[in-house]
Amino acid sequence: VTDALGSGSSRNLNIATIVVLVLALLSSLLSSGFTCTNAVSNPYQTFLGPVGVYTWNSVCGILILTAMILFPVNVEGNRLSEDLARGGCSTPLQTSLGSKHNYGYSYWIMLLILVLNIASLTIIYFYDHARYSKKKEQERPIENAPKDVILF
Repeated sequence: VTDALGSGSSRNLNIATIVVLVLALLSSLLSSGFTCTNAVSNPYQTFLGPVGVYTWNSVCGILILTAMILFPVNVEGNRLSEDLARGGCSTPLQTSLGSKHNYGYSYWIMLLILVLNIASLTIIYFYDHARYSKKKEQERPIENAPKDVILF
């Protein structure tokens, strides 16, 4: 009975991880689309502007982090590597002395995606903040202007 529950639980977590990764891919594509739109046009504070890029990068980062948590929980919690070793990777004469989980490069690429999303959000924030500061500086009242500029 416990094997059937463990197997069903493992399958559900695998499906949940795949769904989360597909949603992360879609949100990443939306973020890329909004970034390309911003590069060729000049949207003014609409959802197509920085707000849209913030939103979809944040959603993608949260989904990637969720997938990075779900996958090891599934592998460790359901002892998938031990099942794999017992199921067909070893001969019947070999005995399992222990198991060690080793995640390949595809798992760690997700960490790179998370770091790049954070870097993108940081760059957009500082660019937007610098642009806002420059705009406010240009809107200063005339009384702060030097006296020779007022004469012209």
